[in-house]
Amino acid sequence: MLSRIAIDRLLNQLEMIKSNGVLDGDNADRKENLHRLFMYPAMMVPATQSAIIEAFSHELSSDIHAIDPFMGSGTAPLSCMEFGFDVYGQDINPFAVLLSQAKTANYEIAQLYDSYERVKKHIEDDANNAVEISFNTIDKWFTKEAQLCFSRIRRAIIDEPNDDIRKFLWVLMSEAVRTGSNDRTSTFKLHQRSQEELERRHVNVIQEFYDLILQGISDFKYFQDKIHEKNCRYGNATIKWGNTQKGIDSAQRFGLLVSSPPYGDNHTTVTYGQTSYLPLQWIAPKDIDCPYDYLKTTQEIDRQSLGGSINRKALSGQRDRLIEKSKSFEDFYFSIPEQDRERYNKTISFIADFDESLDSITSVMDKDAFYIWTIGNRTVGGREIPNARILIDLMQYRGFDLFFSADRQISNKTQPKKNNFSKTMDKEDILIFH
Repeated sequence: MLSRIAIDRLLNQLEMIKSNGVLDGDNADRKENLHRLFMYPAMMVPATQSAIIEAFSHELSSDIHAIDPFMGSGTAPLSCMEFGFDVYGQDINPFAVLLSQAKTANYEIAQLYDSYERVKKHIEDDANNAVEISFNTIDKWFTKEAQLCFSRIRRAIIDEPNDDIRKFLWVLMSEAVRTGSNDRTSTFKLHQRSQEELERRHVNVIQEFYDLILQGISDFKYFQDKIHEKNCRYGNATIKWGNTQKGIDSAQRFGLLVSSPPYGDNHTTVTYGQTSYLPLQWIAPKDIDCPYDYLKTTQEIDRQSLGGSINRKALSGQRDRLIEKSKSFEDFYFSIPEQDRERYNKTISFIADFDESLDSITSVMDKDAFYIWTIGNRTVGGREIPNARILIDLMQYRGFDLFFSADRQISNKTQPKKNNFSKTMDKEDILIFH
């Protein structure tokens, strides 16, 4: 337990961070925390998380373990590691798990360059014209030339003997898939480019992959040099697939949570699963940790996520339990005209699933743990869902007090222009509980 003096010191540090504009992340460098390896949707801003975690690192014991139960692209785990915390992360999206495993691996830069040379030689020597994968809409999403190029890349990566380096290469191939497929990059949802655009568009997929490997190695070196300059302990990471609603797949107890939960069901907010669908088609299943058929449909990952499916028999009970726990939810729900409430069933389902996740999370936390949540309100049917106030209620229902709060402005420049997420949110709340 922190002393009163340590608590006051921590609050003073947090107030200074709040007042100096760091939380907005306006000067964020895309090289930070390896953001450029793959442009995952709605990534957390490293500068924002790092400033807060650094403040906690000055006061918390070095043997405290951190957790991110909705880790996404791994921004929070990397920031925890940067400031000496061992960290556990899990996510229901198997591609997020692969991405975070690659980011948190301890690579030798020379080994990465060696793998680049091996992969390049393998691709250049490959005269095989077989397409390595098949799915119903492959011709919609990939030109014949792209199919051949990604097949050569896939064969080269499969032959890489080092498991961690193979995951690094899969991630970079995935970024080449993102930019080299027929999918638009202006939206999180799968959406084919226009025929006119496809006819005039040409991407040298293999050269793009080579360039991404070299950029990725450079970014890893930049990150490692930054860690070495700090001359302090670098934490270890354990990254697993996990459904946080059902439980945390770790026997560890945690003293610090740093996370940003989904802001609504993935179907109607950020479709992380759809973003991952095309890359996952090409990645060898042996390198994917996941117990369900994540390629069953383009929406399967999002369906498995919080609020992804509605249990209509349980809906009224879920609503009543949320009303009992959260006055903010109650006020919101009864502010909706009765004839309009049906359209908010997915909202109820999502919040109920998140509430279950809080039970899983708090069950593995130390008694005196700190919870750092970054969360935003979103708009459904012209009404703002008060996610932040609901989270405060749900945490206080479980006996945790709001220790500190701040908000940060979201730069829409970092969001796809045609995605509704960037139109319905302009700020996030940072809520710290104890």
